Amino acid sequence: MKQVEIHIYEEYEDMLRESGRKWILITGFPGFGYVGTIATRYIASKLKSLKIGDIITKYMPDFVAMEEYGVMTPYEVFLARDKDLIIVVNNALPSTPERVPYSIALAEWFKKINGDKAIFAGGLNIKLKEGDEEFRWVCNMTCGWSFKEPTLGRGNYIVGPLATLYAVFTLKKIPTLLILPYTEPGKYDPSAAAVFIKKLNEILDISVPVDDLIEYSKLVAYAETLMEEASKKAKEEKGPKLYM
Repeated sequence: MKQVEIHIYEEYEDMLRESGRKWILITGFPGFGYVGTIATRYIASKLKSLKIGDIITKYMPDFVAMEEYGVMTPYEVFLARDKDLIIVVNNALPSTPERVPYSIALAEWFKKINGDKAIFAGGLNIKLKEGDEEFRWVCNMTCGWSFKEPTLGRGNYIVGPLATLYAVFTLKKIPTLLILPYTEPGKYDPSAAAVFIKKLNEILDISVPVDDLIEYSKLVAYAETLMEEASKKAKEEKGPKLYM
């Protein structure tokens, strides 16, 4: 198999190629504050999005969970058709050797379906906060969005798979906005995810309520606990390592 494969269920392939569509991709990872995963899962749920596929990687974590929509896998693709949104929910981090292939596969697939723009969610260490702003942001090329809040300052780094994905989307000339709410790095932070979602409400007019986000984030925390337990069990059994 390929190292990374975007697997779209056959019954949804034609939807992605509808003429006149200008898809916007929303995604993030379980990094600082778990912001990217909390926000994307919540948005997909509130917009009653269809799960239309999965991203399959050679060394993907070996776990699944049962959800209302069916089987939750490490990397999921959802479609909010009426909002022109494709939401990629990363319930785990791609392993380090797979991060570049993952990013290239996602960027090339998105261009193939005539994707228009992308918006990424991430967390920014609250120690970098300088004023009363709730987030910082970065926009490559001419993404078309801007905010009164300051951009990410010179010399500040974005790290991990989000950095790789942003770099690849920039190299592939996909207009991309990166929104980075301040957060405590080691905690689940639904309030930071709410900041991201509120900004999406402003620029995309999607009207996703955030009032019950804290309750929803408990489900994300539970999923993470299951993953940690599975990883611990695998180590005890001297089985293959799970990449978190």
